[in-house]
Amino acid sequence: MQTVKIYRVEQIAGQVVVSRQVAEAETPWEAATKITGKVVRGRRDERFWVRVTDQATLTTFKYAYN
Repeated sequence: MQTVKIYRVEQIAGQVVVSRQVAEAETPWEAATKITGKVVRGRRDERFWVRVTDQATLTTFKYAYN
């Protein structure tokens, strides 16, 4: 059983943060989906993307969406 974690979710256009919110979720991709309302996938070089940071460990994850 996983525990709920707190994540900082930043929506980014290029290199500019356009939105910053906090979400509680079991996984970083669930936090990204919860905030964006979109299905996310691993980021490559997309212009619009999401950076998710685990607030306990400061581990960063990068996702993109259509």
